[in-house]
Amino acid sequence: MSDYRIGLVLILILVSGAVAQGQGTCDITYFLTVSESDDVLRTVEASSMTVEESIPLSISGAFEIDSVRGLAIDPVSGLYYMLGVGSLPPNPPTDVPILFFYDPVGLFTNPLGSTLLDFNDLAFLPSGDIRAITNVLPTTSQVNFCELNLLTGGPTDLCQFPTGDCGESIAIDGSGQLFRASGGCAFGARIQVPDPVGATPCDVDTVNIDQVLIDNPVRTVTWWEQEQGFVWAIDDVDNSIYFLDLAGNATLLGTADHAISGLAIITVQGPCPPADDLFIRGDANLDLGVNVADAVFLLSSLFVPGASPLGCRDAGDVNDDGGVNVADAVFLLSSLFVPGSAPVPFPSILDGCGEDPTADAQDCLTTGCP
Repeated sequence: MSDYRIGLVLILILVSGAVAQGQGTCDITYFLTVSESDDVLRTVEASSMTVEESIPLSISGAFEIDSVRGLAIDPVSGLYYMLGVGSLPPNPPTDVPILFFYDPVGLFTNPLGSTLLDFNDLAFLPSGDIRAITNVLPTTSQVNFCELNLLTGGPTDLCQFPTGDCGESIAIDGSGQLFRASGGCAFGARIQVPDPVGATPCDVDTVNIDQVLIDNPVRTVTWWEQEQGFVWAIDDVDNSIYFLDLAGNATLLGTADHAISGLAIITVQGPCPPADDLFIRGDANLDLGVNVADAVFLLSSLFVPGASPLGCRDAGDVNDDGGVNVADAVFLLSSLFVPGSAPVPFPSILDGCGEDPTADAQDCLTTGCP
């Protein structure tokens, strides 16, 4: 084999190894949640529903919150806005509906003022204007849809829904389209598309949704821009959270260890979670590269007493015939140094980390893949 061909093979191996290692960073989605039962802002890793952080929102002696309803992120400032029920000294301790925000950079809470009405949820337009919806108001038996003042918390009425039920919630998509979810007590839960501009009462079109959502009261609904659908929390004993697509189909995302009355979504860059079913075929020593050292490791694991065993037998099954033996070491060396030899099957070093497309008895106890 010419020096040129050997050099080209080594370059390909090094470049491919760098690509594979570059897969160590992933988009990780978190649900920010609040509850009517306490004053805590929780950060929940979405794929596992694990609470990774809990932040009390009350300010001792200055701003006491008994419960929190609704949670939305200002697309302009990045602040987390919420509706609280609590007290604002020097006023006497009493249950006052309050608009406040939490600054995730400065790590502080700031109350803005009373919303006057009994609001249950809020959402932001892409412009940074905030919208909110009340519970059923006892004085009118209606549900009000309003704009809130981001300086004082005061409401400006936009329109009213003539009938309401438990679980009033709103969501706004990336284009500014408003959705209202409600029900599950006096009637089945539903989602509607309001047209509040100049309309009193609010004009709505009702969208058909999955029966599992209809049969349970709504806790909160949030638009998930990345997935083009809704995250829908229902009021059941399991605190179930569903994804609802625009065709009305619901998929269970998981269950929470707390009741959720408000939810927002953030996505951040972080280390990819471990995935034992991902591997690079031929990477016997799990260093995310494929070279002669892997052939040596493979042969040692087969024939040298006391040698390290294969952590991933799928990676050692280089020719993908469902077994691990000396033929795999020969296949690997041929693919590296013999012109015209058969390439290593998927997932090879050129493919990066992947799952085994072939059903066999080999598996991975550990993996070098992120």
